[in-house]
Amino acid sequence: VGDHVLIQRAGDVIPEVVSVIIDKRPPHLKPFVPPSHCPICSQPVTTYEGEVVSRCTNSACPAILKGALEHFVARRAMNIDKVGEKLISTLVDSKIVTSFSDLYRLNQDILLSLERQGEKSVDNIIKSIEKSKKTTLSRFIFALGIRFVGEQTAKSLANHFQSLSTFLKATPEQLLQIEDIGPKVAESISKWLNDSSAVKIANECLQHGVYFEEKTKARAESGPLSGFSFLITGTLPIKRDDAKDFIESKGGKIVSAVSAKLNYLVVGDDPGSKVEKAQSLGVTIISWDELLELTKKGEE
Repeated sequence: VGDHVLIQRAGDVIPEVVSVIIDKRPPHLKPFVPPSHCPICSQPVTTYEGEVVSRCTNSACPAILKGALEHFVARRAMNIDKVGEKLISTLVDSKIVTSFSDLYRLNQDILLSLERQGEKSVDNIIKSIEKSKKTTLSRFIFALGIRFVGEQTAKSLANHFQSLSTFLKATPEQLLQIEDIGPKVAESISKWLNDSSAVKIANECLQHGVYFEEKTKARAESGPLSGFSFLITGTLPIKRDDAKDFIESKGGKIVSAVSAKLNYLVVGDDPGSKVEKAQSLGVTIISWDELLELTKKGEE
C-alpha cells in the first residue's frame, strides 16, 4: 500500500501493472494482504485458477446480489432506467428484493413505504419497470449475468435457441455447436443452467409479465456487410454500442476477439493491443470512415 507502479494499457482498457518502482518506495510500507473473507458477508473468498481477482463464495451475498441487479437493469440489458444503484441498495438491504424477479413484484405501496420516495418518482419507477417487460431474448439472456456471456454471446444463444424454454434445456453438446462458444463458456453456461434456483428466477420473470418480441433481433440476413466479421478497438466518432448495432444492421457480424478468421478490425483513436495482433495475422485494418465507405459501395 503506497507503492509507485508502472502500468500499461492492456486489452484496450485494462491498466496492467508492469513493475514496481522500488526507488520510490517510502520506508515502513506494509504489504497488501488480500482478504480471506468477504468484507460484506464474512464468508470465505476464493481465487480461481488463472485469475487474479478474489471472489466471494456465498451466492447469497448482498453485494453480489446488488451487482447482479445493477447489471440486470442496465441500458443494454433490461433497460430499467429509473432503478439505480441507490434504490437497488435500499431494496436489497430491506430484503424487499432478493432476486431479479422481485423487481416485477414491486408496486406503489411498497415503493412509497421507502424513505425519500415521492409519488412522482414512484410512478416513474413503476412505468420504467413495466416498459422493460417488452424485450428481446438476447437482452434477457445477457441481463441474467451468466459468467462469460456478454452481449454478443447472448445474441448467438438467442439466435440459436430462439426461445427461453429451449435455451434453459440446452446441453453442453448443443452449446458447443454454436460458433462463438468454446469449452470454457459452454461450461459456465451449463453450470448456470444446472442451478435450479437461477432457472426458477428466470421463469418467474416471465410469469410476472416479461415477454419477448416475436422475432429475436438478429443481424440482418443480407446487407452490404453480409458475410464479413468485424471487431472494434479504440474510440470511434459514435458510441461503440451504436457502432455495433450499425454493423449488424448492415449484415455484418461482430466478434469478440482477433483471430485469423476476422475480416476487418475497425480502429478508432487510442487503439489497444488488438492492432498489433491483427497486423501479425494479416487482418485488414480500417477506420470508421472507411467502414462507412465500404457500406456505401456495398449498397450501390
